[in-house]
Amino acid sequence: MNAQEIYLVVNSNPWQALVPLYIFFKGLSVGALCISALFTVFRSERFKRLALPAALTSLIAFIPAPILLLADLHQPLRFWHLFVNFNPTSAISWGTWLIILYPLCLLWYIARLGMSQGISLPLLKGVQESASASQGQRSSGLSLRGVSVLTLVLALLADLYTAFLLGVVKGKVLWNSALLPGYFLASALVTGTALVLIVYLYKKPEEKTVQTLARIIQGTLVLELFFAFSQWITLYATNLQGQKTVELLWHDPKYLIGDIFLGILLPIVLLMRPSVNKKTILTISALLVILGGLLLRFSIVDIGIQAAALWN
Repeated sequence: MNAQEIYLVVNSNPWQALVPLYIFFKGLSVGALCISALFTVFRSERFKRLALPAALTSLIAFIPAPILLLADLHQPLRFWHLFVNFNPTSAISWGTWLIILYPLCLLWYIARLGMSQGISLPLLKGVQESASASQGQRSSGLSLRGVSVLTLVLALLADLYTAFLLGVVKGKVLWNSALLPGYFLASALVTGTALVLIVYLYKKPEEKTVQTLARIIQGTLVLELFFAFSQWITLYATNLQGQKTVELLWHDPKYLIGDIFLGILLPIVLLMRPSVNKKTILTISALLVILGGLLLRFSIVDIGIQAAALWN
């Protein structure tokens, strides 16, 4: 055999459906928590009744995330190596700790929030008793606002680190963008808000709060559309690889029809109707937003890998 012969081996897609689903559920959790934080962090009395349901929605939405992440590992029982071999320059190392610290702090936050509203949570009885004991010692305990700020910071970092992780993967022009963290965060906020809206609609909602949630969704959808346009422009202006990547995005029905049209444009139009307070319109709009956020994750992961394969 000629020693100068070169064999090109193309690996199959290493990230199947589990990774986009993991990113999606984590974003849902973070977005729902942001709505709860409107009361506990930003003192908006309008969201007082919604704070605890939104926090519980955030916790439930997060449950599939670590399960999906472990299922994606080829050797899931060795995940503890990421804890003992911490690398401060590695996004994966930071992300591993965030995935543990965020839900633990979220449980603490929910327990304290329930106590502040005089609500006993049977599943979190032990956490509430521990929080009550620490609250009695003012010098060593954080206030509810302090706990909520800490939880919110961990939540935002947990969502952003995925975008940073994708951004440092070499040869993936779609992922190597400073826009990606903002894009992911906007999508997390809008999908989480949509999920909270669906939950709230079936709990004797107040019309003003519903309208505020609808406006948050509309505004964040416009922001998400801005990130999408910015991504197209910057990619198309870079080089031939960027132009081909944009073409792949435009020819992907999950992205163009699913995310851009059904997940962004159609909900914006529906929520502009005078009947915005009607449960049916709101529910359909929220479901479309959630569907668009899910398809966005699949498109970003799939197209990023496809675009890189064109140049290998």
